[in-house]
Amino acid sequence: MKKITIAIVGGGSVGVAYFTQLINEAVRQGLSRHLDVLIFESQKTSGPGYAYQADFECNLLNTRADAMSAVAGDKRHFIRWLEEHGADQAVDFPQTVIDDHAFLPRSLFGRYLAHQYEQTMALARAHGVKVTAVTSTVTDLISLSDQRPCIDTESGVAYVADRVVLSMGNLPSTRFTQLNDVAGFVRTPYPTRDMVRNIPANASVCVLGTGLSAIDTVLSLTEAGHQGKIVMASRTGRLPSVRGTFNRPHTLTHLTRAHIDNFCDVNGGQLKLHDVFTMLLREIEEVTGDALDLKRILNSGAGVLDYITSEIMQADNAERLWQSVIYSTNSIIDYVWHRLSRDDKQVFQTTFGSLWSSYRVSVPVKNAHKLQALLKADRILVLGGVSQVTYNEASKVFETRIDDRRSAFRTVIESEYVINATGYSVQVEHSDVPLVVNLLRRKLAKPNEFGGFELDFETGRLVGAAGEAWPHVSVLGSLATGTYFWTNAMDVNVRLARRQVEDALSVLSGSISHTALPSARVPRRRSVTRRGRTASASASTRHSRRYGLKAAQGNASVLGVPVRGELVSPTTQLV
Repeated sequence: MKKITIAIVGGGSVGVAYFTQLINEAVRQGLSRHLDVLIFESQKTSGPGYAYQADFECNLLNTRADAMSAVAGDKRHFIRWLEEHGADQAVDFPQTVIDDHAFLPRSLFGRYLAHQYEQTMALARAHGVKVTAVTSTVTDLISLSDQRPCIDTESGVAYVADRVVLSMGNLPSTRFTQLNDVAGFVRTPYPTRDMVRNIPANASVCVLGTGLSAIDTVLSLTEAGHQGKIVMASRTGRLPSVRGTFNRPHTLTHLTRAHIDNFCDVNGGQLKLHDVFTMLLREIEEVTGDALDLKRILNSGAGVLDYITSEIMQADNAERLWQSVIYSTNSIIDYVWHRLSRDDKQVFQTTFGSLWSSYRVSVPVKNAHKLQALLKADRILVLGGVSQVTYNEASKVFETRIDDRRSAFRTVIESEYVINATGYSVQVEHSDVPLVVNLLRRKLAKPNEFGGFELDFETGRLVGAAGEAWPHVSVLGSLATGTYFWTNAMDVNVRLARRQVEDALSVLSGSISHTALPSARVPRRRSVTRRGRTASASASTRHSRRYGLKAAQGNASVLGVPVRGELVSPTTQLV
């Protein structure tokens, strides 16, 4: 029987969304018996990944439960799971009230994803799909002579697949790396339940960041009994907007793909940032029936406590329809970003990016109330103007320098602990993750200047240094952010995953009548490991013969790029 193998690198939320939709659609189209799947996940459990791992109940989703789903076009998928399994979760989530409009714990959504993974595994096996879960980190990809990817793993075993989907999750932060080896510096707050165990209750703490991750950090510390003063410090000092309790969903009428295409046709193919703002303004004013009061929304002159108090009052007492409109742009945001010019993208990132994040990534009102109480009790201090963070060896404290030019306020915050809650990195060129390093080194990938890898917009396929898309490798999640922009939203990633599933299955459907090579294990080659060392090549003649492979020594061509070292190339059909 002719089969193809699809490999999913990363078993977190995006990988499981792809896997779920792949199996569902393959079964629906009657293609399941022609499909094998490899899932690479270094953690023992697939599903939650980094974003939705087991953690404190106060770490909440910033999207309502009825808009969270692992299946595109089925927004209530998570809600239906809660209706069936919610009672089983009550012991571990005693403070959580399950409701369609609730902002539920992130780890509860993680349990849903883990259950979805197991259900999909069972469905796949019931319909003849061989699914192999590989508990090992992927360290390298090599293009074989037919451009199929060979997947190298940390365990020393490699695999060949017909298609690879990279859904690797978030790259570690590359900020403040000079402090990584200093005792008392916390590189990431997650999981926060592990973080709080290592920080004494009376210790002075400076949390770098004022966004949702920083708020999770502060609430986790205080709810675990921390008594010391906590400073939240960032470049802007701006807290997120508070998500309205009564916001109704909105369907876009002006900012649609058809309207954008028509607009570009009339205006010589150009879509400017100003044009997008005009369309967005029209959406908001049409749904509110009034002119947008941007000054009132930004409330930039208010102090921190006044700001959060005003935000809570608005969120608790009325619809914040401008939020409904902004959240509805998830359905089109990748296409809007795609049609903008490079110059407009640069203007947006440098001038409006931080502001967009603060008002688009809003904090649930439940956590805003907790933050307000801490501010009133003088338990936390929020500052802007972070210019430098250093460690003073003589006094054994961290020094966070504040230079807020807007208020002409300068000071130095001394603390025993510093927690980096500024978020993840999307700059692949600065990453030390082996797979990322090797893809760039082999010139099979190149950085997108706006983050992640360069991709073909329509297919998500990886674009190499020579500008050619690799037809067998695509990317989802944060490493696709430069191409699709808002890849930190679950519904955007699920929709993009569905599109890549359709692409993969259309190729499968068209190739069933042709010879397709199954996956095979192959010898390990030289590649960069996590610590930057070079792994020894362990090519076994016996192993190579078994799978019909031979090692090509010296110079070889990978997608037209000369690569020196030991590569693997197929000589006969694999069995």
